[in-house]
Amino acid sequence: MIWKILLTLLVIAGAVVAIRRRNRMNMLGDSRPSAVPAIESISTGKRSALQFAAIGLVALMLIGTGFYLYHQWQDAYQIVSVHVIDTRSGKTVTYEAYKGDVKERSFVTVSGRQVHLAEVERMELGGP
Repeated sequence: MIWKILLTLLVIAGAVVAIRRRNRMNMLGDSRPSAVPAIESISTGKRSALQFAAIGLVALMLIGTGFYLYHQWQDAYQIVSVHVIDTRSGKTVTYEAYKGDVKERSFVTVSGRQVHLAEVERMELGGP
């Protein structure tokens, strides 16, 4: 986890240094052309096609993200049967809970009852 944070900070620092260097060169009157005229030299037809492709890609990403979130939400509210088995006696008790409310050693039933498993109990999930 720390490596992800360090990598992110390194990328941000590199971007800041690159932007400062570019601004300093432009202030000193560097003879190299900047990136802005290169973008302006693109013809109008190519620019509109490029904008259309960019907008289409962003729209596709937003639709994909929405579909993923809807699927996760729908999956979390699916009702499953939770079988709690006492390993000493073999006695089984069955509850119904939403899949999103089932944690490692506890769950909340559809009726709102909170169940915590003992060390000698195990939990099995089944369909409705």
